[in-house]
Amino acid sequence: MDRFNQWLGDKLSYILSTMAMFYGVSFLVLATLFFQTPTSLVTWIQYIISVFFQGVALPVLGYTSRKSGELQANLLRETHDTVMNELDYIKKQQEAASLEREELEKILAEIREMTAEIHKISFKTNNMV
Repeated sequence: MDRFNQWLGDKLSYILSTMAMFYGVSFLVLATLFFQTPTSLVTWIQYIISVFFQGVALPVLGYTSRKSGELQANLLRETHDTVMNELDYIKKQQEAASLEREELEKILAEIREMTAEIHKISFKTNNMV
């Protein structure tokens, strides 16, 4: 039941926030004037506020909020893609740095071995003399 309610709510909010709904409601609101025209300033103000603004403005507000949500979703998607690209780049850099470090450690080990051999050779030559 909850899934149905979500589905129905999504469909209704989309339909009620389209510009087609705006034009349809505007037509219906203005068409009522042919059958019953307000006669005084107070009834005109009540008509404008209660019928026109509530009937016509709500689809426009829904439309603009839906468009704003779409823009936010696009911005979030773009930001996510950029962050993921940067993360991939950082991972590749980290792998390259790790390989370089391994190579440097091997070179350092070789240097230490060579230094130890040089010390042994110099120690032997010093003892021979």
